Amino acid sequence: MKPSLNGIQKTSPVFLWISALSVPAIRRALGKTLKLIFINFFGLQFQTVLKPSIRPVVNVDHPLDKSIPFVPGWVGLYNTFTVFWMKSAGWLYREFGNEALDDIGKFVHEIGLLYEYAGRVYSKCQSTTNRPGVIADFNFIVIHLFDPHLHCVPSLHVMVCAYTSFMTDSLIEKYADDPSRYQAERDWVFKNSIEIIESVLLVKQHSVNCIPAGYFMNTALFPGFREKWAERSIAEMFKDDPKGLDRSDEVMDYIKKLYDSFLEKLDSGRDEAEILLEFLAEYAGTDEVEIGR
Repeated sequence: MKPSLNGIQKTSPVFLWISALSVPAIRRALGKTLKLIFINFFGLQFQTVLKPSIRPVVNVDHPLDKSIPFVPGWVGLYNTFTVFWMKSAGWLYREFGNEALDDIGKFVHEIGLLYEYAGRVYSKCQSTTNRPGVIADFNFIVIHLFDPHLHCVPSLHVMVCAYTSFMTDSLIEKYADDPSRYQAERDWVFKNSIEIIESVLLVKQHSVNCIPAGYFMNTALFPGFREKWAERSIAEMFKDDPKGLDRSDEVMDYIKKLYDSFLEKLDSGRDEAEILLEFLAEYAGTDEVEIGR
């Protein structure tokens, strides 16, 4: 017998768009977010494709990446990260209505801000990995067609999924009369975000360097993210199911240590984009990366 679906799983991502037709706050937020995605994800990457000399591109592969198997079967989940945040935002509006409208509009707008803040790094230095070529799978064909694979550090997959889980749980806490009624949604949104983040390694779209960079950016941007989400998720990744990783403990130890090293610099008062640009410069052993705000 299949387990019953929770409220977020049952919500179509289309619901958010239908709501936008009659709710100006959601419509405005979606418009701003789509603009920021277009500029900072597609715009910057294809700018480099057309003019490769415009900014440096650093390969961020790590020796540990060779220990991670390529498992094409995870690409379906990997591709759901956009649907994930739309379903979550739509469910929040359906469940809590106009009482939560300001926060839901903020949720949607901040998805776009993730792209804008990541764009502060991408606009000065982009990053890539050695990913497998297109295989006989439509999902990979679409990925290679629309993603030139130049935005690895920080990973937007990680930033968006982590933010979606963190904010969905936070808004349940804020607006539910009895948050325990929504334990199924809270458990699922956390587990689903973790599995999508794990999938970025399994489909070879990211390196072990990209995950802590994504967590770090969210930590810098959202109060409480570090304590309520990042530390918990790092402890849970690959814990119950290593998914074919022979050295999962080493992978997670590296991710935690790199995340902590970023935090030490942030806690000293430095700018988050500057910290990641410095990491890219040091990783590449180059002085071509522009450091600064």
